[in-house]
Amino acid sequence: MIGAGKIKQYANILDKPIGKGKQEVSLSALAFLFSELVQYNQTQVDNISELETRLEDAGYAVGARVLELLCHREKGNRRETRLLGILSFVHSTVWKVLFGKVADSLEKGTEHEDEYMISEKELLVNKFISMPKDMGSFHCGAFVAGIVRGVLDNAGFPAVVTAHFVPVEGQQRPRTTILIKFAEEVGTSLNSLASNIPLLTKVWYAQV
Repeated sequence: MIGAGKIKQYANILDKPIGKGKQEVSLSALAFLFSELVQYNQTQVDNISELETRLEDAGYAVGARVLELLCHREKGNRRETRLLGILSFVHSTVWKVLFGKVADSLEKGTEHEDEYMISEKELLVNKFISMPKDMGSFHCGAFVAGIVRGVLDNAGFPAVVTAHFVPVEGQQRPRTTILIKFAEEVGTSLNSLASNIPLLTKVWYAQV
């Protein structure tokens, strides 16, 4: 049969290469699925703190899998071993795969050497959420914080990652800041990198 030899057969589905495939999903479907995730977990908890913890745990599982997939696709099964490298990876590669764009900014904390912030003017998971007044402090960004923690932790950079609203003068809606506080064992390598972050931040700003 003409052309039959061009089709490669795989004895095991695990041997089949992971192609990039279609990069977009329906925004309405994603919004509905995430809303269901929030509502389901809301029925399983007694307070906002527990709800954010459950969303963070769900995001952590996603982050661990995203790291495995992207390392396979983008880096030939190699993982980033440098702090600046992993921050850039999260800020650009991971963010673009998840949200279709790089994050608005990556900045180094001014008060602590082991803190970094990824900021987003309007985080996608907050876009379609209507917040009741009695849940004013709840932040759906806990799910994204969990994704970031999952990526960092499984890459060998353990950190506490939290999501925060930050008011912006002249804007009705606050921006979201994902605060990354690296564990003590990671912090020992930070001092030599402190002077490089501001320059890199300016470069990344220019790409947005």
